[in-house]
This record gives sequence, structure tokens and C-alpha cells, in this order.
Amino acid sequence: MRVGNLIIDSPGDWRLEVTTATQRLLGDTIALSDRDWLAPTALPGWSRAHVATHLALHAKALGGMAGRIQATHEPLEWHTSHSDSDLNAGARRPALAIQEDLDQSSTTLMAVLDAMDDTAWETPVHTSQGDLNASFFIPDWLNQLIIHHIDLRLDYDFGGIDPTLVRTLLRWNLFRTAPRFAHVQLHIVSDEGLDLTVGQGRLATIRGNETSILAWITGRRDSSAILGAEGLELAGPV
Repeated sequence: MRVGNLIIDSPGDWRLEVTTATQRLLGDTIALSDRDWLAPTALPGWSRAHVATHLALHAKALGGMAGRIQATHEPLEWHTSHSDSDLNAGARRPALAIQEDLDQSSTTLMAVLDAMDDTAWETPVHTSQGDLNASFFIPDWLNQLIIHHIDLRLDYDFGGIDPTLVRTLLRWNLFRTAPRFAHVQLHIVSDEGLDLTVGQGRLATIRGNETSILAWITGRRDSSAILGAEGLELAGPV
């Protein structure tokens, strides 16, 4: 299946990667105290509790969409946004409640995704970048798990991402952030051999290793580790 510039194998083939990322996240957060959850993250204004609450809310929204698609096989609108009030309320919970919510929401989502059949995976989802088939739920959730795990500042960084996943996440983030580049055409030339162009407008050739480009394109690092991004403003993390 093709999703944007990303080729998705059978969604079931991605279960191990999602499960591994989930277990790594939950393993790192299980010992956090109430005080630990209040620590700042890589996201301005968000504590660790905000990040975990966002992940749980996103998992629930994604699971709801996947469940409706499996039940009806009918197209629907992509909608995972949540209110600031829900986010802030969730971030005020005690450590045990945050951890249980993160665990239960991710487990429930995995069960819903496991239940989807081939027709459901091919069902169109209407997004701001056009119609995508529902198989994009997989890279979306995997990206959420890994990037937000890094945001928590728990001794897990971009260098800890399995090298086999870095290019997948880079391709996905280049696709989903393309609207930010309405006036520039990014030509990505990685040290590992990726050659990909996104956006439109004046040409900017970005060179570097794929891990560094991924960290930059998601707004988690500046452009110092790559070439060609000088003067390009990303307007914060995504």
C-alpha cells in the first residue's frame, strides 16, 4: 500500500515495531512519580504529563476511527484533535492514573487495529492533504510513540531509534509536514541514499544523515547537524 511517499507493507507486519515502541515507552514511564510527571519536555509549555495525556487522547481518537471503519467500511474524516481543557485536566492527574491511561489506551488501540481487515485498511480517510487509505494509521501511531517518547527526556533520543525505522519515520514526517513548505521545495539527499523532494517554490537541497534530518524536520533539533537548511524556519516542533 502507498501512503504519500511511504510504502506500507501488510499492516500486520508492523505489529512488532508498534509493540516494541509501546513497551519501551511504558517501561520508561512506569516508575515516574507525581513530581517526575510535572517535569518540562521538549515541547514548549508541556510537561511530561501533557505529553502522556496527548498520546492517550490520540490513541483513543485513532481507535475510534479505526473501529468505525472496520464496522462500516465507509470513508470518514481524519480527526484526532482534542481541547486544551481536556489536555490540561489530564495533565493534572496523579502518576498512577496517567500511567494506567497510557497503558490502557495503547492496548485498546492495538486490539482495534488487529481487528481491521484488508477492506478496512484500504478505506479512504479524508485529510487536509487529500484522501489516504487507513493504513496510514500505522506510521502515524508509530511516529507518535517514538517522537513523543523522545520529548519526555527519559534518556531516549533520536540515536536510540532502530535504524530500520528511521527512514520510515523520515518519509512519514516529510509527507505530513509538507504543507509547512508552501514556498520552498525541499530536496532531501541523505548520506544513506534517500533522494526525495517535497514542497514547492524555491529549491533547497538538504544533506545529512537521516537521523539528523528526522530530528530537524520534526522541529526537535536545529539545522547545525545538516547542510542546506540555513534560514529555513520550521516554526517549532510538530
